[in-house]
Amino acid sequence: MHERVLAIVNLIAKYVMGADGAPISEQELVAELMSEGFDAEEINDAFSWMESTALDQTQLQQQASASISTSASTMRIFSAEECRLIDTEARGFLVRLRGMGLINDAIEEELIDRIVAAAEEPVSLQEIKILTALSLLAKNSNQWQREIDCLMTEDWVRIYH
Repeated sequence: MHERVLAIVNLIAKYVMGADGAPISEQELVAELMSEGFDAEEINDAFSWMESTALDQTQLQQQASASISTSASTMRIFSAEECRLIDTEARGFLVRLRGMGLINDAIEEELIDRIVAAAEEPVSLQEIKILTALSLLAKNSNQWQREIDCLMTEDWVRIYH
């Protein structure tokens, strides 16, 4: 970037920071910069650079926000009814799958809701595996095939590679 464009950016920042509550119009700012000896192309380049930097910063903030929200770990508390219908191993299995990122909160809730609605006796680990596999297949069979195979055989090493 040219030194003059950086100088313009610096001056714009000073004008904006020095504004005493009174908004500075873009025309006034451009007129002031032109009176300082900068030409229109340099001023335009400075504004373009500032705009692209602002957009980049906004995108980074959105990505960081998304990253924080997807990495923020939540803990689901099972109700007494859910504990009665889903045995300890099966609940642990669901928690492990969610912790590994294989299922999200929505899929976990869907599985638990289906179990509570249909089960009369406690659901075993093997039954949870089958229900999870079916749920993942329903979402997108091609995308989840390897994960389903790993899930059924409890091959946790292969799932990451």
